[in-house]
Amino acid sequence: MKAYSKNNICRIQFRSFPQFSLMILVILFTACGGSKNVNNSKDFEQLRNTVHNEGFEIENQWLNPLGGSMINLIGNPNFIRFTKDSVNIFLPYFGERRSGGGYGNRSGGILYEGEPKELTITEDENEKNIMVRFSGQQRSENLRFLIILYPDGGANTSVTTSQRDAISYRGTFRVLPEKHKRQVDLLLDRQN
Repeated sequence: MKAYSKNNICRIQFRSFPQFSLMILVILFTACGGSKNVNNSKDFEQLRNTVHNEGFEIENQWLNPLGGSMINLIGNPNFIRFTKDSVNIFLPYFGERRSGGGYGNRSGGILYEGEPKELTITEDENEKNIMVRFSGQQRSENLRFLIILYPDGGANTSVTTSQRDAISYRGTFRVLPEKHKRQVDLLLDRQN
């Protein structure tokens, strides 16, 4: 018969403590996550309506240049205003220009006004997000945009260009305010 000392009993209890803790955490996260799906479904429907019918405006709080650290954009004007048939973009740019670039864009940022070319909108029901892809042109520079919108109001934007390093932004979106919808309509009238 094997005798157990007080130290051996404590060792056995502490060895099983991490496993027990992990099991409790898994149960808690599983139990708490079940009720979230109902709200996420409603939020996803609102997101879908905003993208397809109302239009949206993104304001970014963070910028992440390729090979650099994140830059806080709070206090720096920036926006993406999107409707089904037009987009108005003003984003600051911190990165390296590889080639080209004229003297016409004094801001150094990414500017685009007009119709989103090659527009695709993809809904991911499992991940509960909507991806908006389109392209445009700023003078001789080709621009490609990927925007991912989440039901909680979060937005991630990636921009690749023909003349600069890729850059990404993180911010929030809201339904496009009525005054900006009129500005976008005026922009379209001016182009036609």
